[in-house]
Amino acid sequence: MLKISEFFSRIKSTHSKEVFVRMAIGESFRKITGIEVPVESIAIKAGTVSLKGINQADKSTIFIKKQALLKDINASQTIRKIDDIR
Repeated sequence: MLKISEFFSRIKSTHSKEVFVRMAIGESFRKITGIEVPVESIAIKAGTVSLKGINQADKSTIFIKKQALLKDINASQTIRKIDDIR
């Protein structure tokens, strides 16, 4: 049986990886499009990034530069492979 501290350290490690991936995505958006996307607005599920609370003009800009964004995101982090942005 695991100690409670080991259990919580594994959860903390998983959470920190998720935050790192979201920060890498936000940094790529800022670098390529100039759009500030808060970490709280980014959700990742099965390799697809979903953006919440972003206006339509910014979403259009992101869609136009999607391929460059995907390339930069996957180059900046190796924890999760990102396939699509919605």
